[in-house]
Amino acid sequence: MVGRRPEHGQGEDPHLRVAGVGSAPGARVETKPPNRVNAPLLTVDLGNTTCHARIFGGDRPRAAALPAREGLGSALAEWLDAGPVPRSAAVCAVGDAALERELHALLTARIATVAVDPDPGLHLDVRSPATVGRDRLFAARGALSLFAGPTIVVDAGTALTVDAVTPEGPPGTVGTFLGGAIAPGPALLAEALARGGARLPMVAPRPGAAALGKATEDALAAGVGVGFEGTVLRLVERIAAECGFDAPRIALTGGALEFARGALIDSGRPVQVEPELVGLGLRAACDRSTPRAGAR
Repeated sequence: MVGRRPEHGQGEDPHLRVAGVGSAPGARVETKPPNRVNAPLLTVDLGNTTCHARIFGGDRPRAAALPAREGLGSALAEWLDAGPVPRSAAVCAVGDAALERELHALLTARIATVAVDPDPGLHLDVRSPATVGRDRLFAARGALSLFAGPTIVVDAGTALTVDAVTPEGPPGTVGTFLGGAIAPGPALLAEALARGGARLPMVAPRPGAAALGKATEDALAAGVGVGFEGTVLRLVERIAAECGFDAPRIALTGGALEFARGALIDSGRPVQVEPELVGLGLRAACDRSTPRAGAR
């Protein structure tokens, strides 16, 4: 059971949380996030299909993208052992709960300070703040470390999320998360067609597929690939308009980003591709100390 967090000013560091206590949904183990900007920091972003690990700072910054499946802990341990292991880590996990426990056991055994879901420092202008995926918030925080103005964050993975964030926010925050949209990613689209269509084969989605398919498999690839491009472009357009963003920047990330890169660049909008956007957000969250984001 998650306990009530003490109010600020009651003698407890607002960023020090222990097992079973914290305001982040599903938080299990939290310790004070490091705020030494130049100190080496390991960030771990566990998604549905991939675990992204990155070491920021120090003499040997490095990154890895590991399959989120059985044996992930061993693979991450081997990667960590290939170089100096930082004394601090920050984790965002939205994937399999068993894999999350495996990572937790590995990291707490090897690393002195492990921060799970550190405060991203964002004001949440949404109806249900507790239901917003932490990966979305850290991606938004990472985008604010890249751009100084309103930004649309496109995270193309198992699911597609298109979110809006602005650096304007209440005192004590770095900006405001305005919400966004969630849609199926390319792999889910292909699976849905194969599962729902009695005679439709399963196809492997591929970026850059032609729209005019000359065979059933090609037509499916077109529907998934080109249809996904259209979804991304329309969501970016509509969200920017609804937020009143005149010329927002676009931060693109996710394992399926290649399905959207060309279409976004061709749209003429300024696009920056950052595969480790969630990691950047985790690092930014650990580089500062702020009150937990409010919501309205």
